[in-house]
Amino acid sequence: MLEFWQSDVGRVALGGAIAVIGQLTATLVAWAKEARFAATKNRKDAEYLAMRLVLVLDTLVGACYSAVHDPLMQDGEGFLESTVSDPTLTLPADGDYKALPRSLMYEVLSMPNRLDGIKEGLAATAEDSFPPDYWEYYEYREEHWSKLGLKALDLIDALCHQYKIPRPERPEHYLPKESFQEVVAKIQEAQRERNERNAVIIAKLSASQPIQSS
Repeated sequence: MLEFWQSDVGRVALGGAIAVIGQLTATLVAWAKEARFAATKNRKDAEYLAMRLVLVLDTLVGACYSAVHDPLMQDGEGFLESTVSDPTLTLPADGDYKALPRSLMYEVLSMPNRLDGIKEGLAATAEDSFPPDYWEYYEYREEHWSKLGLKALDLIDALCHQYKIPRPERPEHYLPKESFQEVVAKIQEAQRERNERNAVIIAKLSASQPIQSS
C-alpha cells in the first residue's frame, strides 16, 4: 500500500483526494456561514415584527379599555348610547409571520377574527336588547372587549418574553389587566345570580302546573 502512494499514480490520487476534501470543506464552511446569516436575519426580522405587534396590540388594549369603560350617555329620548367607538385592529401587512413560533403565529393571526366575532355577537345581541338601557347589549360589550383586552395582553407578554422586548410603559393608575379581570368577574357573577333566579322561577312555575290525569 505504501508503495502505491509513493508511486506517480498514488501521488496523483492523493493530490486529487486532497483537492476534493478542500473543496468540500470550503463548501461546508460557506454553507455554514449562509445558514448562520439566514438564521440571524430571520431572528432580526422576527424581533422587528414582534416590536411592531407589541405596539399594535397595546393600542388595541387601550381601545378595549376605553370601550369597556365607556361612560355612556342618554340621547334625547332617554335611551343609552355609546360615546366610545368599538376597537379596531389592523396587523402589519408586510411582516413575515412565518418567522414567529407556530403557536404564537396562530394566536396573533387569529386576533382579527376574534375581534370580528365580537362585533358579530354585538350585532346579534342588539336585536334582543331593549330600550331604554339595552343592558344585554352593553353587558356583552363590556365582557367581550375585556376578554379581548386580556388576550391582547397575554400576547404582548408572550412576544416580549420570546424576543426580550421591554414591556410597554403605562401610567401609574392605568391597570388594564386588573380592570378587565374585575369586569369579567363582576359580569360572570351577575350572570350566575340571574341563572339561579331564573331556575327558581322555572321550578316554581313547574310546581304550580296542574298534573294532567291520564
